Amino acid sequence: MARAIDAELGPFDPTHLAALVNVPRERFVRPEDADRAEIDAPLPLDDLATVSAPHAYLLSYRALELRAGDRLLELGSGSGYGAALAAVIVGARGAVLTIEIDEALAARARALLADRPNVIAMHGDAMTAKDFFAEYNKIAAAFAVDPLPDAWVSALRPSAMLVAPVGRETQRLVRVARDARGAITTTDFGAVRYVPNRSRSC
Repeated sequence: MARAIDAELGPFDPTHLAALVNVPRERFVRPEDADRAEIDAPLPLDDLATVSAPHAYLLSYRALELRAGDRLLELGSGSGYGAALAAVIVGARGAVLTIEIDEALAARARALLADRPNVIAMHGDAMTAKDFFAEYNKIAAAFAVDPLPDAWVSALRPSAMLVAPVGRETQRLVRVARDARGAITTTDFGAVRYVPNRSRSC
């Protein structure tokens, strides 16, 4: 699967591809979907949430230039698959905090990620997570927002990046970066399809 994704959508960082190989996706899908875990497609977790297609995580992590030593804040854990991939990429010197709005999914992610010392999984509303932004230099949203919250952009620290799917019927993967002097740049990485925002805080 990793080779096929790289051939179709790459090139990707070898460390990102290695994470796909080394993280068993079947742990993070429903038991009845375990035989489909190696398919590059989203799989349902409940009536609203999914485990995104593996390539979707790689697109976000490539846009973020995620690397060893980074501190990643993931907005929308699902069952924790994206955080598990990120944990491999950032390594022991890095850290991942992942936040999930659904209490049952947050508990599942916490259990599945318990063996990864560089990951914290918590229950909460990612739309109101801007207070965490100062602690992280990379931020990835795993659900679509429309529009991109001004509060998220304002909370970005210098030399930090945020990537998020933006839009409703038509979604685009958008990266917002704040440089060391505080200037903001926005980059569009093309069409994507994510589950919509479930928060009532927006």
